[in-house]
Amino acid sequence: MNLKGFFNECHKKEVFKMLSIYIVSSWVILQVLALITEPLGLPQKSVTYLIIILLIGFPIYIYYIWKFRLLKYEIQQTEDPTTPYNKSAFQKMYFSSLFVIGLLSGIAITLIIKNNFGENFSLEKIQGNNKIAVLNFENTTGDEKLDNVGNIAASYISHGITEKEVGQVISPKLVKDYTSIIKSKAGTTIDLDNILDNYFKPGKRIEGAFYKEKDTLLLQGSIKNGLEETLISFETIKCRLDSPLDCAEQLKQDILGYLRTEGNKDESGYIQNKDNETVSYYEETPPNYEAYEYLTNAIANIDNGKLHLELLDKAIEADPNFFEPKIHKITYHYNLGNYKIADSLRSLIDINSNLSNRQKNILLVHESIIKGRNNRAYRAQRIEYDLAFKDISTNMSTMTLALQYVNRPEDIEAIYNEIQMDDMILENCSRCGFRYYMKGLADVELGNYDKVIKTLVPITNIIEHSYLKRPLIMAYVKASKLTELEKYLTDNALTASISDIDYLNIFTGIQLVNANKTDEANKYFNKIITRNNNPASNEDLAKAYYYKGDYLNAQNIYETLYQENPDNIEYVVHLAVSYFKNGNFEAAKSQIEKLDSLRTDYLFGAVDYGWAQYYNSIGDKDKALDFLLKAVVQGYNYTPSTFQNDPHFKTIKDSPEFIDRIMNYWKNKTT
Repeated sequence: MNLKGFFNECHKKEVFKMLSIYIVSSWVILQVLALITEPLGLPQKSVTYLIIILLIGFPIYIYYIWKFRLLKYEIQQTEDPTTPYNKSAFQKMYFSSLFVIGLLSGIAITLIIKNNFGENFSLEKIQGNNKIAVLNFENTTGDEKLDNVGNIAASYISHGITEKEVGQVISPKLVKDYTSIIKSKAGTTIDLDNILDNYFKPGKRIEGAFYKEKDTLLLQGSIKNGLEETLISFETIKCRLDSPLDCAEQLKQDILGYLRTEGNKDESGYIQNKDNETVSYYEETPPNYEAYEYLTNAIANIDNGKLHLELLDKAIEADPNFFEPKIHKITYHYNLGNYKIADSLRSLIDINSNLSNRQKNILLVHESIIKGRNNRAYRAQRIEYDLAFKDISTNMSTMTLALQYVNRPEDIEAIYNEIQMDDMILENCSRCGFRYYMKGLADVELGNYDKVIKTLVPITNIIEHSYLKRPLIMAYVKASKLTELEKYLTDNALTASISDIDYLNIFTGIQLVNANKTDEANKYFNKIITRNNNPASNEDLAKAYYYKGDYLNAQNIYETLYQENPDNIEYVVHLAVSYFKNGNFEAAKSQIEKLDSLRTDYLFGAVDYGWAQYYNSIGDKDKALDFLLKAVVQGYNYTPSTFQNDPHFKTIKDSPEFIDRIMNYWKNKTT
């Protein structure tokens, strides 16, 4: 029987009529269920479940038609009733069609289950997830001036969950940051639901809205689970329109009460206490609303230093008890090298006042860094990191402390991997470059040179800052890939400024000197020497002569530089070393002794480090190691230009004394 004959036979035996009854009935049932699901309070996926049931039933119904409607006709058509029944051509095609329809139904059911239940298939797993997404509260007042009411409510709730250790918080700031820097498959920014479902997968979502009635503000909030089913809707909170913080504080208390008792237990009945809170918000009591607005604007203008500081001052002036702008102000001055001001601001905050444990820990990080207690700073930072390891700023700061303060490059990989970089839009991520920088430096120290080159070559084509090229140059040198290095720097010079070119040539030459590749190093120093025609006070030219070993020319330039800036420790040391190498020992001794007059607070061992450079340059290894240890104890940092990366110490950097006493000093105190 051919296909046309089969269809004609099905029509004759009313198979199509019976199938149409099933299909139309199924459609009607689906339409009715879709209409009554919400009024009856049925689960949102009830229609999906019914579709799966109807797809399973369709091939079963087709078999039912055969068994109870068609089989008797087939038997009746047998010519000899006494002869056993044999399968007809129609029956064979009927069951072949049944097999195909059953297969298609199975495929459809599989796709529906995968698309709708793939990531949330285990309800117990979702219920045991203690990640809590706090979403921005919707402003339904029509007054844009009240937008920050939603931000305050979300911030208070995030901080409360963090401080009371009732869950891992995914804050609105974190979601917003990821929404702006993660690309979708279509090349556009993906939406909120995709961010939550694909990147964070929270077990609960806190959301809400606020509106007003005359002079009264009304705030509503609710908690949903991972399946977006409402767990609880809180009673509407009312407060004066000019006192929105009262509403936010009350809702925070309601939510914390729920999460602490009924809303935050895993399948074993235990409350999780490891926090994933990522927004820098530490308040115990509501700040002045005006002060909060100033802080919000200050954070938004963090790249505009003058405006950023001005807005922080206004926030503190509006509310002297507001903790967060004080921390931002300390950080601002520390990053500028204004250590005395940063320390003064820190000391103005009374550690014995009514501060939370987290606030005290934040202060401990800053105090320890400013006092050069790097091991204590790192331990305190790790506590904050455990609370906010997904926050890019906190993550980057932890990497910096691990590598440059306590020399633990082995810690960087795990910290770095907490935030995946593959989907980041690097142009929108101001801190991403520093994370690549720290990861690159750590990999260089661990000997992963090819990994650094493979990662950073394409990244430096996007992020063009010179600092990011330093670990890449170090990797090329240490891997002895000097031809590739020359090509990379030549290509870079096509678009770079003269100052950047000179900077990279100096840095490259120094790395080659440190690797005992003198001839190759001199090629880069000569590029600077041949191009510069104003040697009187040219620092790059002075360095080129100095590290090339041309101490006579270096001396002439450093004498001028020192006269212009006698407080510059590097000028004092390089001029003293130049005098010594040129045989003027008395001048060298007189010059280097000027270092001690430069001792002041907040130098973190810079003077003793200079003494170590001088002593090792004149061949006194023991004194060099003693002064290096003094520098380390005071908090001198491990950078691409210091300690093992400093040519002054290339004769001792591989010695057991250097490694054990200097490189492992802080590492031994943090294990």
